[in-house]
Amino acid sequence: MADEVRFTDNKGQRQRKFTRRTTTLFSMASNLSEEFGAHVAVVAVSPAGEPRAYGAPTMESFLRTYLPAAAPVSPGAETAEAAAARVVEMERETEETKALVESEWVGLAAACGKIRAAQTNAGVRNWWEVDVEALEEDELPVFIRALEMLRADVQRRIDGMISARATIPWLEKMQK
Repeated sequence: MADEVRFTDNKGQRQRKFTRRTTTLFSMASNLSEEFGAHVAVVAVSPAGEPRAYGAPTMESFLRTYLPAAAPVSPGAETAEAAAARVVEMERETEETKALVESEWVGLAAACGKIRAAQTNAGVRNWWEVDVEALEEDELPVFIRALEMLRADVQRRIDGMISARATIPWLEKMQK
């Protein structure tokens, strides 16, 4: 029968117990693999932070079998040249994204300016009252998104007013 598992404050004793128990654990994993043909992988990290691993048939074959084929390469396995190339590519993508964002802001500002001009020409007080026929095709998505944002804002305010009314018990008594 296995001895009872108890925590010990003595670091040396803890390390000896860890070594003995991992040996037993790896032996059990080996037996499991031999008797049943099971693929087994066991990783144990010692109290000192040192990892110990066992794999059957081997740790590499176990990982190749059960990790996806396109598993990311560990950072330590990457060469300096590959890392530098990856950084250059990420910087290029960042610059492309910045350019796209800038062009979107320019388009948005132009569309907003045209919507305001249509508001002025129509003589309406609020931008959402603009006749959509006066807008061009590229301005419509901006106008629709602005209307959706306005609707969401109004809904939030209505919900806030409803929840404020619901928390005032004397108001309900007055309404009855």
